[in-house]
Amino acid sequence: MIDPRHARRLLFLRTDRLGETLLNLPAITALKRALPRASLTLVVHPELESLMSSMPGIDCVLPSPQDPAARWWLRAGRLGRLLRRQRFDVALVSNPKKELHLAVWLAGIPMRVGYARKWGWLLTHRLPDEKALGERHEVEYNLDLIRALGLPVSVTPFQIPRFVIEEADVLQLIEQQGVQSSEPFLVVHPWTSNPVKQWPLDRYRRLIQEIVERLHMPVVLVGGQEERQRVTEVLPPGLPVADLVGRVTLKQLAALLQHARALISNDSGPMHLATALGTPTIALFGTKDAATGPRRWGPWGDGHVVIWKPSMEAIRVDDVIEALKERFTHIR
Repeated sequence: MIDPRHARRLLFLRTDRLGETLLNLPAITALKRALPRASLTLVVHPELESLMSSMPGIDCVLPSPQDPAARWWLRAGRLGRLLRRQRFDVALVSNPKKELHLAVWLAGIPMRVGYARKWGWLLTHRLPDEKALGERHEVEYNLDLIRALGLPVSVTPFQIPRFVIEEADVLQLIEQQGVQSSEPFLVVHPWTSNPVKQWPLDRYRRLIQEIVERLHMPVVLVGGQEERQRVTEVLPPGLPVADLVGRVTLKQLAALLQHARALISNDSGPMHLATALGTPTIALFGTKDAATGPRRWGPWGDGHVVIWKPSMEAIRVDDVIEALKERFTHIR
């Protein structure tokens, strides 16, 4: 066991989706501020490697093994061998998984911090996993990993660079579809990985029509490649809406959001990306469960609007329109 203040090689692991990973950036920043001379390696899902490599304070990004055909302990062994060669002093496992706990143990990392579940006995520092209570924001829960090392924690805003090259490319894409980048525009992301968090797509369709025809604001529609076949369910025909669903990289999406006036979205990865970038967000939550509600998963920071009802079906199109008018007083 070493004194964490003397650590020189730090490892941080978060291997699930975009939103959950982004909400660890304040913890990563706090860790680097507490140990500015130490190098920091981040293990993430392969799809996030390029985006996370651009974040300040991160010296190296490694993709986690994702071979679905391999047994989890084989992936753990492969990752453990890779990490062992790096001779890390401290590992922080943000998302509890047997695979990750076994990997950092096999790597022989002296200090292993994480949650007391899913083989948490392989860790040297274990926190009770109380996230399901939903009493605090996910960012605050993640900061507890740093506190577990006895290090000072300073909470700072997200720090994400501008993606200048990607910005030029993505703005050209929307201009080719009739949305002028020199004029204010809204980005709409209608999708989510959890069906319970999904606002009905027909309401997004009506919302887009209202924004364009009544509020006279251009709209850019975004989403992943997996949503490409569902665009017609959301996009009203004949309207000047730029369709970028499945057509941009994560860096291009970030550049688009940095340029946008606001984002409208369910609880999703792009919602957390927008808030991390400082882009005003109108976030839709429909749940009675604190574990999935905005207290834990809402936009982190100031300047955002949360529409929270007992269910997604209870949120009306007019609720979103009124939120837009309140957020942007010039819209009537």
